Formats: sequence, C-alpha cells, structure tokens
Amino acid sequence: MEIVSWRQALAILDNRLNPVAEREAAARFLKQFPEPQAVPRLVQALQDEDFGVRWAASEALSRLGVHALEEVLRVLANPNQVGDPRLRDSAYHMLHLGQQWPVSVKGLMQSLKGPAADLATLEEAARLLQLLKAAGPSGSA
Repeated sequence: MEIVSWRQALAILDNRLNPVAEREAAARFLKQFPEPQAVPRLVQALQDEDFGVRWAASEALSRLGVHALEEVLRVLANPNQVGDPRLRDSAYHMLHLGQQWPVSVKGLMQSLKGPAADLATLEEAARLLQLLKAAGPSGSA
C-alpha cells in the first residue's frame, strides 16, 4: 500500500485492525513528511502497543519542534498517563533526536530514566510546560 497524504497516514495509524507493518509505515510516512496537524495523534502513538509504531511516532515528533514538545509535555504532566513506561521511553527517544528545543530538556531526560521516573517526569514536564507558556508564542525561554 502506498501512502500519499498525511490524512491517509493518520487513518491507517488510527485503525488498530490494520496490520502492524502498515501502521508502522504510516508513522514512518509522518516522519518523512511531518505535519503539525498530526501532532496529537502522534503523541497518542507514543503509547501504542507496537514498538515500531511508537519509535516512528517519536521520530516524527522530533521533527515537529515546539508544538510537538508542548503536546508531549502535557501528556507527561498528566498523572493518569505518565506512569506508562512506553510513553516515557518514546518521549525520551523523541527528546534525544530533537535538534534544538526551546528549553533545556536535559533534566527531563534524566527524570524519564531515573528513580521514581513517573513522579520525577511529571514534575519536570510540568515545570518545562510552564517555562514554555511563560516564553509566549515564540517558545524560546
């Protein structure tokens, strides 16, 4: 199956009845052709059951800059979601790949892999989210 648009890629990614290989290909398409409107769905894919889907989603998000970072921080600052180790591992991969973030993510990356990772990540993500909000539309703190 040839994917020709980000909308088609999202439709494939969203349908869990599709074969894993097709869903991974859809996430890789979004990595190759990053689309800001796909950010919320890509963030959801960070918790996907399939490793390949999670990894490709994190790689796509790493190319989408501050908007993607804000969305990932919101999820990591949510006590109902931060406990998922798949989310934390995928977020770490995204942050590691990102070229230049508007705030330092070093502390967040340490919390994602450190002791009491869920609580430490929740606190650091909330702190960074506040920094981004304070910086305004440019996103540079």
